[in-house]
Amino acid sequence: MSKRRYVISAIFFIAMMAIQGCAFGIQLQTQTADPKTITGSYDLMLYGCRYPDDYEHVAFLISPEAKYPVNLLVLDVSVKVKKGLSAEKALSEADAFVHCGSNTVTETRVQRIPDDSGGTIGYEVLPRYSPTDIAGSDPLLVNYSLKDGKVTVYIRLYPEVERKLNHMSTPAGGGM
Repeated sequence: MSKRRYVISAIFFIAMMAIQGCAFGIQLQTQTADPKTITGSYDLMLYGCRYPDDYEHVAFLISPEAKYPVNLLVLDVSVKVKKGLSAEKALSEADAFVHCGSNTVTETRVQRIPDDSGGTIGYEVLPRYSPTDIAGSDPLLVNYSLKDGKVTVYIRLYPEVERKLNHMSTPAGGGM
């Protein structure tokens, strides 16, 4: 690929990100959280774990008192919800859920989901894999967008991870 094509691709990518930022509302940035400090009660939302080698799974602890309702932009059949769990029970179930499947989870990552005024909407619990895993240590891209009084959660694999996994599943890719 020529240098000019790289520059054009980069400009196009930056323009698309700017357009998406406006179209999708205010982006909420998660922050690392210590699970030992999480208290109260939560609604537990479990997404993914649809098949044994599924990398696309995450758990959310959403506060019933959150300033905004939370909607996952995924197929409803891939989401299970348990309401009114204690923080300890919700974290325990979230941890067990993100360890599902045949891929070895080496640890979990807990992130606080802030609202736009310094409050907390809830927490996300993500699986982490070995850096040598085909998908890398953190294959999931989770984004939070606040628009029209609602938080929408977008969940997907990072594009490069998706390409690797798709390549592995084709006969020419040498996988499955």
